[in-house]
Amino acid sequence: MSSRRTLGLSAALAVVFASATGCARAPSPLAPQFAGSIGMPHRGILTASAELPAEGDGYKWLRQDDRHHGLPRFVKAIERAAATVARERPGAMLGVGDLSTRTGGQLLPHLSHRTGRDADLLFYLTTLDGAPVESPGFIHVGRDGLAWDEKGKRFLRFDVERTWLLVKTLVEDPEARIQWVFANRNVEALLLEWARARGESGETLVRAMDVMLEPRPGGPHDDHVHIRTACSPAELVAGCEHTGPVRPWIEALDRSARDTSPDWELVDALFRPFGTAREARATTALAPPPDHAR
Repeated sequence: MSSRRTLGLSAALAVVFASATGCARAPSPLAPQFAGSIGMPHRGILTASAELPAEGDGYKWLRQDDRHHGLPRFVKAIERAAATVARERPGAMLGVGDLSTRTGGQLLPHLSHRTGRDADLLFYLTTLDGAPVESPGFIHVGRDGLAWDEKGKRFLRFDVERTWLLVKTLVEDPEARIQWVFANRNVEALLLEWARARGESGETLVRAMDVMLEPRPGGPHDDHVHIRTACSPAELVAGCEHTGPVRPWIEALDRSARDTSPDWELVDALFRPFGTAREARATTALAPPPDHAR
């Protein structure tokens, strides 16, 4: 067996051993392969993180703090999505809330956001006349798509067009690997109605319908979308723990790019959840992601 395959298999077996024995995953001289997003969104840490710049093309932080770190590819995906919305529908600014801290771990008041795989993105908003405005923060959107801005003492309108474009860009981005878009049911309905009316592709609609969910517990999510990225095969070996359903398009992407060595086949067999994505969604009450979505 080649040294490359031996090392890869050793890393995979180390992950399995840690999981089976209940040991907390953390990088150490005895487990040097653990790096990046380690553990689950509600129980884990983060190493080798990337910080989302405070301001970029089409976005800016909501608050100036140390809560904007994530997996490097995930951070880049957020940047790309904001830039796409800014390019195709100029004039608006995406407000970015919490991701994770530089080293991950507990991030109050959130139940998740511990491993660099979660991000809170504010809704795009407009005036009642349709002019884009910068979101003043987490303000609740009602069934009618209106939101009361307490600070500005005015009503604002949920910008369905731009928010849908954001979701669409993320679910179509192979590097984003979006597993969940936690959002209020009314928000989901508004977005999907808009998408259908504009003739979005069936594949994009299926992806959006699969990933959008109002988490319980975790709050209604009627003032932002909470996105979560799924572990990649390489990240699984490095300590990322998969929970919840496997999205078919992500599975297909991994299958087409996967190394044919037995190492990857072993990792795939060990970490593939039981049942189909539909069965996994039906049993979300038993799985951590929606229960720890906040």
